[in-house]
Amino acid sequence: MRLLLIQGGFGAGGAEKVMAMLAAHRAARGDEVHAAALSMPAEGSYFEYPPQVALHVPPQAGQGGAGRGRGPVQWQRFRHIRSTLARVRPDAAVAFLTKVNVLTLAAAATLHPSCPVIISERNNPQAQGGHPAWRQAQMLLARRAAAVVMQTQRAREALPCALRARARVIPNPCAPYAGIAPRLDPGRDGLQLAAAGRLDRQKGFDLLLQAMQEIHAALPATRLTIWGEGPERGRLEQLRARLGLQSCVSLPGLCPQPGGWIGAADMLVLSSRYEGFPNVLAEAAVHGLPAVAFDCDYGPRELIRSGQNGLLVPPEDPAALARAVIRLARDPGLRQRMSAMAPQAWARLAPDRVLADWDQVIAGVAGPGAAQAAQAASAGSSSSRL
Repeated sequence: MRLLLIQGGFGAGGAEKVMAMLAAHRAARGDEVHAAALSMPAEGSYFEYPPQVALHVPPQAGQGGAGRGRGPVQWQRFRHIRSTLARVRPDAAVAFLTKVNVLTLAAAATLHPSCPVIISERNNPQAQGGHPAWRQAQMLLARRAAAVVMQTQRAREALPCALRARARVIPNPCAPYAGIAPRLDPGRDGLQLAAAGRLDRQKGFDLLLQAMQEIHAALPATRLTIWGEGPERGRLEQLRARLGLQSCVSLPGLCPQPGGWIGAADMLVLSSRYEGFPNVLAEAAVHGLPAVAFDCDYGPRELIRSGQNGLLVPPEDPAALARAVIRLARDPGLRQRMSAMAPQAWARLAPDRVLADWDQVIAGVAGPGAAQAAQAASAGSSSSRL
């Protein structure tokens, strides 16, 4: 089978990680896999791709992508996706995130023969920012989608009835990183708190800094590291200074190693105003890193069993977030019991299990011819290794 995966960029992020995992999985099955995006970091893809996976980016696509804004920029992105579809001629294409979903569906509609397109919404479409025209366009064009993948049942239920019937719930695959474990030192007074994500309003790091003022007052030796980069950096640094938290809060940028932030943390704090399926929370769960999170839509409630592997607090309530962090920091026995819940999360999010669900969706839209070709290629590959 010839498969094309399309995303916004090759940087750090949950959707980026899933696309890389899916690409590696399908390539190992013997598929001809192509991965396309609108941007490529100067240092290359944040997540590793097998050498046999072909990567496609627009000419001169640097950090931040093929430009920003509307009008000509979106036309350039549409042309890149359309030309990649026309050149690759995939048996199926998988698109991730609202704008890419819209552009891919529109581009596929202009080609003959058109390939089936699976769209995957990775965020909360009812809460995320951006022009509402993108959401309206996705609802209109989604009728052309061969299948729809959502990350949680609650997100699926938010879809219009016609789309809900064709939607499949598939969480993010997640497994522990080799050689990485949380600190979880019960005798340590000054715990290391971690937060991770794009520095934008969605992630609520401004609310976390407000909570940190109370946490620092109660636990002066506790430190917070916010991993990530984004447009809110300047505003967050100003807020940190205004709250007098320079000595206990650091913003070092992207973590050099995927998942590396876990090994330097005793606890994850998720302060998002809304989510799709927070990958950092999934990574914390499978590593046994206790977490405190706002109970926002969607994702935290699907990953945290409050009181068992973490604590949930009312959304956008910094005082409640601070109280939960202080409670957990002062109870090393509870942190240890929460850490012991990691095997349950790992079993539910095991890549083999989750990627098998993706295989079913892809096989269901690509048709018998593509499936037979994939089986023949896989058999030939196996015999050549004997």
